[in-house]
Amino acid sequence: MKILWIELHKLNYNNFLEEITKFDKQKIVFTPNPEILLNAKKDESFKNILLKANYLTPDGIWLYIAFQIMNNNYSKIINTLLLPYFFFNLFFRRQSLYEKYWDRICWSDLTKDLVIYAEKNNIKITIIDLYNPTDINKINSQKIFSKLLKQKFPKLKFDYYIYSKDKKENIINKIQNSDSKILFSTLWMKKQEKSIVEIMWIAKNIKLWLWIGSSFDYFIWFQKRAPKIWRQSWLEWLYRLITWPKKIERIKRLYKAIFLFTYEVIKNK
Repeated sequence: MKILWIELHKLNYNNFLEEITKFDKQKIVFTPNPEILLNAKKDESFKNILLKANYLTPDGIWLYIAFQIMNNNYSKIINTLLLPYFFFNLFFRRQSLYEKYWDRICWSDLTKDLVIYAEKNNIKITIIDLYNPTDINKINSQKIFSKLLKQKFPKLKFDYYIYSKDKKENIINKIQNSDSKILFSTLWMKKQEKSIVEIMWIAKNIKLWLWIGSSFDYFIWFQKRAPKIWRQSWLEWLYRLITWPKKIERIKRLYKAIFLFTYEVIKNK
């Protein structure tokens, strides 16, 4: 189904996980959320990068509002009036939305499952992390990242690189000459997608490429993820709002993900 001119793929999570771990050929997995789709709408080069993916999977519960809007023949006015019903379905009829559309594939869950799979099957992974000298928290987490990841997954084979422009060629050369099969990019919006597309043409040994945002921060306990009951209730966004120190920034992102995104979907239906 197309949302803001981007075709998202209909997938069952378990079948999808089985498919991408065959490692028979190179596969790119991007997991767009409303914020990413809004940016791709304004940025043609970003949109073209997204379209290079083999899989564009839905991440972000607000996409299920868009699915309901796009899957009917009602006018813009009727769809606007039906928004309370769509939101009701989102929180109280979640399973029916999964059955009617497709599973939500959250990058944090996917990352964790792939890391567990890699450790169990002795598959080496590569992680490229964002170089940001102005982010003290990020610098502190990077100093202890490898140690904490090793504690969490003691048998996992991995390479970890702080990815910056001046080190890019050297890092790509190391990736190319490694026996790694999975690459995770944490460089954030557009940078992570661009880095994946750049590297994949050179490092043919990598068979699976993913963007994963801050997913690893949850594994090494540098960030606390919402408790399971919040995630199962699709209230992880609310938990982040309550616990996030920069609440104004989080509110702005929620406004874009919920209201601005919904408006754009109805307007461009």
